[in-house]
Amino acid sequence: MPKNLRLVLPHGLMLLASALLYWAATRIDADTGGGSRIGPDAWPKAIIVFMGLLCAWEIAKRLALRPRTGPEDEASAGAPGAAITHPGKLAAGIALVFGYVLTVPWIGFFVATLVFLAAFAWFGGLRRPLLVSVTGFAGSLALVVMFMRVAYISLPLGEGPFRTLSIALLAAIGVS
Repeated sequence: MPKNLRLVLPHGLMLLASALLYWAATRIDADTGGGSRIGPDAWPKAIIVFMGLLCAWEIAKRLALRPRTGPEDEASAGAPGAAITHPGKLAAGIALVFGYVLTVPWIGFFVATLVFLAAFAWFGGLRRPLLVSVTGFAGSLALVVMFMRVAYISLPLGEGPFRTLSIALLAAIGVS
């Protein structure tokens, strides 16, 4: 397989997947009641468009830049297969995503996202505890505000003390 094709193939496949997913998202039947609110069909479409644009950007970037020569250069440039040089990081990232999906109903969106963002940064190699903590907290809070105040999407509150924390947080940001 030609080297340039090998460099853009993963992103080309994701671009194709984006087009197919967008087509599927156009089939979402959402009645917004004629109001001024954004319907639930807008968010999947926006994310899919963003994914497609990122793939197109990466394809253009990889085709415009001259490919590097050595295998060590390809790994450091983010070439396909570069993640294989860090199988522990890849496994930790996959485990974190599964753990997030499994725990979010019980510990709530805010706490689960805070822990996920902090742990993802930590396992990714960021070893500054204060920065990891602040990033996790700020990212989680920003997502709660965006989803609850801007997009009007309800999020899992969690159970027990996590539910109490989530309700207090929502009250603090003005969501009833």
